[in-house]
Amino acid sequence: MSEEEIRDGFRHAMRRLATTIALITAGRDENCTGMAATAVMSVTADPPTLLIAVNRSASIHPVLSASQRYCVNLLAERHQELVGIFSGKKKGLERFEGGGWTPGADGVLVLDDALASLMCRVTQTIDVGTHTLFVGEVENVVNHDEISPLVWVDGSFANAAR
Repeated sequence: MSEEEIRDGFRHAMRRLATTIALITAGRDENCTGMAATAVMSVTADPPTLLIAVNRSASIHPVLSASQRYCVNLLAERHQELVGIFSGKKKGLERFEGGGWTPGADGVLVLDDALASLMCRVTQTIDVGTHTLFVGEVENVVNHDEISPLVWVDGSFANAAR
């Protein structure tokens, strides 16, 4: 296969990888920022560690690089409108006008009614292609009883009903 065929095939295959959408938040006070993401992965449970992939051209990248802290807020079906807001419909602090947000212990904003929110401290970064992988040790977790994940597959929202 040619490199172009591999890239196209890879993109097509990744559209089949269903995943819960997360809002990644970083920064504090007037420097808060966030993005919608599906590139979130559990690395290990001991110590609890998450990996996120962030394009180096994303507005969150320099804030996250400087602060070395982030929160992964796993979204429920009711958060569908937040995905567009955090994908570019709004910028900066305007993204936090919708939903209920509370500063965590380190100042990073936490979505009050997320399925789960995991506050992380960056322990390692790895540059790969256009992205930086931020590996973060989980320092605090908030879980909610409801499980109704907002899932992304094949370029659109999907239902993960049990």
